[in-house]
This record gives sequence, structure tokens and C-alpha cells, in this order.
Amino acid sequence: MRKFNQVDNTDNGEKIEIRRRLLQALPAPSVLECFAGEGKIYQQCYRDLPYTGLDRKQINDARNIIAVDNRRYLRSADLEQFNLFDLDAYGSPWHQFLIIIERRTFTVGEPVAFALTEGLDFKMRMSGLPSGMLKYVGLKRGMNIPMLHNHADFIRSLFITKLLRKTGLTTQQAWIASNQRKTMRYIGLIVCK
Repeated sequence: MRKFNQVDNTDNGEKIEIRRRLLQALPAPSVLECFAGEGKIYQQCYRDLPYTGLDRKQINDARNIIAVDNRRYLRSADLEQFNLFDLDAYGSPWHQFLIIIERRTFTVGEPVAFALTEGLDFKMRMSGLPSGMLKYVGLKRGMNIPMLHNHADFIRSLFITKLLRKTGLTTQQAWIASNQRKTMRYIGLIVCK
């Protein structure tokens, strides 16, 4: 059986390009990077900006890093201070995305950006949908739907659309790209109330 290792920042070109587009769309970016890692994205995109990074392990470098489970931080912190949320997970950023959308107060006309890295197709092949997505796509926990992963693009779009609609948000701009193996999606969203 082939072992899949977590690899930091594969296919940087697309990731960096999407983040640069998001930064250009914001008048005064303030970044919360929820999976800070080694700092490659920070070095290429966020170095000169107001920045907070989150990581489960203690990181001692020049960045402002908080060692914490990012879901715990997102459920308790003041999220209004950030307008770019970087969710470069090793597979599923949807729990964090859901928490931010439901907790953050959005001001009318204020653009808020999301950089998402996700592997929904792969996750669906291995263990199904993330639990937070189920109600938005009309599925229940434990449902076994053969070949569901073939519809990952539709499910991803449906989830984002329904969640934003529920909270009164709209998508202003969106970008999507894939890694070379087509196992990961890199998504940039600008949302607004």
C-alpha cells in the first residue's frame, strides 16, 4: 500500500498566484493563516503585512505565530481584525471555513478573502464528506453513495453557495486551480455582504 505523506506547499505557483490576486483585491490586507507551517507562503506573500499565524506546534521564527488548535482559536478570537483567511489544510479546510463564515461579522461592502487548499475528492474516496458539509449538500452522516467523489466539484460549489447564501454573503470574485495530479484544489474567494 502506498503511503501518502503530508507535504508542505506542493505546487507553489498556483497557490502563490491565487494569494497575490486576493491581496490585490483588498484595500488593506490583514492575514490570519490557520495552518502556518514552515512559512513558505508567508515568505512569498505575507511578509510585509499585518499577520497572525496559527499552528499546533510551537514555531520560533520572525512570524507572529500562536501555538493552538486553529478551530479553538477561530471559535473564540476576534475575527473582524482579519480580512484574508488562509486555510491551507492538508486536505480539508471546510470546518475552519464554516466557523469563520458563521462567526465573523461582515460589514456591507467590505471585501473578505479566503485562500483555500483542499483535497475533497481524495477525502471523499477515503472517508466521505467532512461532517460540517453534510447539511448544506442534503446528505446525512453514514450515507454511503458509491462514486460520490466523482461529483466533488459540484459538491464543493454547492456547499460554498448555500453557506454564503445562508449568511447573506455573495462571491465577488473566485479563482480555482489544481495541482498537477488533480488531487488538490487551490481556491481563492472574495466574499462581500
